[in-house]
Amino acid sequence: MFTTNVNVRVNSRMLDLLGGDPEFYEMASLPMPPELEAHLAGGFREVDGCIVPNSFDSPLIFSEDKPRIANQHDETSFECTIHEVSIDAYFSCDVDFKELARTGCDFAWIVRRELLRSNMLGPFRIIVSTQPPDVQLHIGPTCTVRFHRVRSGQVWLADDLEGYKLEAIAVFDF
Repeated sequence: MFTTNVNVRVNSRMLDLLGGDPEFYEMASLPMPPELEAHLAGGFREVDGCIVPNSFDSPLIFSEDKPRIANQHDETSFECTIHEVSIDAYFSCDVDFKELARTGCDFAWIVRRELLRSNMLGPFRIIVSTQPPDVQLHIGPTCTVRFHRVRSGQVWLADDLEGYKLEAIAVFDF
């Protein structure tokens, strides 16, 4: 049964960035870039057991009139790869690290809404991962949002979110 309840887990780094409460966090003060929200506009469909954007156009193998995704052996890794969105790429200026994390979490709720609209069967996991800037490497803060259907025996993220030493992590399961 597909449920719309959401379980939010965060590590302590993300909790600090969100203001102390993962379910009632301080939302980003910056507006959501329209191009970012448009990234999800087409909705989703299922191909060969994987959730893909409706715009998905990749090599497919047709056997017995049923499409399959070429060279796809781990559905969870495949979905995490094709659904990876770099939030920081949608901003033309430097964005505060907290704002980036909050925008990533705001976007996670939009992803959830679009999955529900597409009537895909779950459960699903949305992962928001942020990394602070690295002055030595001249890299600004980053934020990545990705999602996958939760499957038995296929894991993308460790259960112990505190094990991620540099990253601030938020996980939305529904």
